[in-house]
Amino acid sequence: MGKRRSRPLVLEILRQMPPGRLLDIPSGDGAISEAARGMGWRAVELDLFPRPGMIGVQADACVPLPFRGGSFDALVSLEGIEHFEDQTGFLRECARVLRPGGRMVLTTPNVMHLASRVSAFWTGQRMMRQGFVNEVSTLRERNGRRLYHGHAYLIDAFRLRYILRVVGMRVVSLELSNPSPGSMLLAPLVPAVWAATRYAIASGRQRKARQGSRVTTPEVERDLARMALSPALLFGKKLVVVAEKQDPG
Repeated sequence: MGKRRSRPLVLEILRQMPPGRLLDIPSGDGAISEAARGMGWRAVELDLFPRPGMIGVQADACVPLPFRGGSFDALVSLEGIEHFEDQTGFLRECARVLRPGGRMVLTTPNVMHLASRVSAFWTGQRMMRQGFVNEVSTLRERNGRRLYHGHAYLIDAFRLRYILRVVGMRVVSLELSNPSPGSMLLAPLVPAVWAATRYAIASGRQRKARQGSRVTTPEVERDLARMALSPALLFGKKLVVVAEKQDPG
């Protein structure tokens, strides 16, 4: 599987897209923006804690973004959403500032790779070695009413997919990044994951039918099954999601 680190992978995805106007949020050290400019992208950075020489704006990602709707061709968000209190609001704003057909590349820790699931079984946490989320060590910085959290808002792939659909985007692909050696050792469990996935989809459909509720369509069921059994989800420490804004028309 190789090393496949998330930053080079994101840059490779950008390299395969026609350059245009790019929003980098949160931009952090600016490495992605600088590399993207070298590919011809017109990159605008946004971060709550701006770096010296940042080309962009200082702003909070959890409030309305200071850009017109449809003003960007692409958006990258590396290791941001797991820090944000209002994840739906953030993704809704990302969708708003993208043009129809524009793409977002988002990375976040993957809480669903196989080794992470074992840790969650025992402790409820993604990684045993990092201890528990708490109000002392997880709260990184306080600046007036603005809070900078650590990994307090980890999000799984299915909830992320749901929010993206709600705000008018769809997942195009999951990309394998930062393969987990522990998860690869657990690869013999994949057939059991396949069986459990099929059972969950079928039983969920039957339950909704008995209740007279809306039943998931076959197209959505196939999409969910592909995601559940994706090597990116089962083996990658990082979740790298490529999503596209749908044309409201």
